Amino acid sequence: MTEPSQTEMNPPFRRPLFFALGAAIVLYAIQLLTPLRLTTDGIYYLCLADTAKQNLRAALQQSFGFPKGYSVFVFLLMKAGLFSAATLVLSNLILFATGLLLTFRTLIRLGFERNRVIVACLLTILSVAVVKNITQGMSDFLFFALSACACWVMTFQSRHKWIAILPCICAVEVRFVGLALFVPFAFMAWSSLEKRSAVILPVIIPLLAGLGVGIWAGRRYLFSNTGYLRNMGIVRFVALTISLHTHDFAELVLNIPFARLPAWSQRFMALLGGGAMLLFAIGVLVLRRSSPWTFFYLLGYSALILSWPFTDPRFWLPCLPFVFLAIHAGWTALLRGMPRPILLSYVVLFCALGFVALGYSTWLTFSGPKFPYRYGDGKLRATYLVGCSPATGEVNEMALHLLRRYEWHCPAEQ
Repeated sequence: MTEPSQTEMNPPFRRPLFFALGAAIVLYAIQLLTPLRLTTDGIYYLCLADTAKQNLRAALQQSFGFPKGYSVFVFLLMKAGLFSAATLVLSNLILFATGLLLTFRTLIRLGFERNRVIVACLLTILSVAVVKNITQGMSDFLFFALSACACWVMTFQSRHKWIAILPCICAVEVRFVGLALFVPFAFMAWSSLEKRSAVILPVIIPLLAGLGVGIWAGRRYLFSNTGYLRNMGIVRFVALTISLHTHDFAELVLNIPFARLPAWSQRFMALLGGGAMLLFAIGVLVLRRSSPWTFFYLLGYSALILSWPFTDPRFWLPCLPFVFLAIHAGWTALLRGMPRPILLSYVVLFCALGFVALGYSTWLTFSGPKFPYRYGDGKLRATYLVGCSPATGEVNEMALHLLRRYEWHCPAEQ
C-alpha cells in the first residue's frame, strides 16, 4: 500500500463543497419526517422482523429469500420499542454516515489523492441511488457500514487487521455480496503468509469458515442464478446481464433514474452505460498496479454483481466511492486525463441532479394525505389508503399489516 497523499483542497473550492455537504445533511435530516415508505423487498425484511417479535422460533424457521441479518437488526429495534418510520430513516442515515467515513479513511490509507476521495464521497452522498433508498427498509446501509468497517480494519498496518474477519462474516449475513470482502482478505492473508508461514492455520481456518457461512447464507442466490443459466444458456445469460448492468452504470454516471427518461433515450443510455462500464473495467485493471487491495475488492464485488441478471443501481451503493474512483482511473488511462473545467462541470451537474432528487423526496415527505397518490408507481396506493380502515380489497396484506402497526394514519386523520 502506498502512503496517502497530503494534497489539500484548493481554498476556492472549499466553500461550495462545504455548502453542498451542509445542504445535503439538512435535506437528508428532513426525511426523518416521512411516512413509512415500503417497497417489495422492504416489506419482506420488515415482516420477517415483525414475525420474530411475535414468535422468534417461527421467524427463524421461515423460508426467506435473503440473508436474515438486516431483519435481525430491525427485530432488535422493534423489540426495544424503537421502530418507526423516523427511526428507520435515522438508522439508515447513521449507518450511511459511518460507512462513508470509514470508506474515506480506507481510501486515504490506500494512497488515493485526498481531493479525489473527497469528490468521490460527495458524489456518493448526492447519488440518486442513495437518495432513493435512504428512506427504505432495505439492507444496503447496514451492509455498507459493515463492509466499510471490514475494509478499514483490513488496511491496518498491524496484527489487528485480522479482526476484519468478524465484520466480513456479519456483512455476508446481511447481503450475499459480502463474499466479495473475502477476496481482498485472501489477498491480505497471502501477502502475510509469504512473510510468516507460521500463521497459516489461524488465517485459513477463519477464512474458510467465513466463506462457508457466506455460501450457506446465499445458497438461494446461487441456486437461482444456476437455474437462470441452465434455462437461458450461457450466451443469452451473458448478453442479458451485460445489457441490464449497462443500465446500472448509465444511471450511476448520469445520476438520473432510468424509468424517468423517455423511451427514445434508451439506446443512448445503453451506449453510455456500456462506455462507463468499460471505463470501470479498465480502471479496475489500472488499480492493480497502484492499489492491489482495491483491485481484488472490486474484482470480487464486480464478479458477484455482474453475474446477477437483474438491474438496480443500489447494488453498487456500498462501494460507490470505489466505483467512481475506478471510472476516473479508467478515463485517465484511456483518454490521458480529463480537462479540469469539464470535470468540475460534471461534478456540479451531478450534484445538482442529486439535490433535485432530495427535493423530490422532501416533497413526498410533506405530501400529507396525497402521499399514497405520489409515492412509488402506485402499486401500494390502495394499501396506504386503507391503512386505518377495516376494509381490505386489492391490497398487499403484508404491507397493510406493517402500516397498521407502525405509524401510518389514514388521510382523514392527517
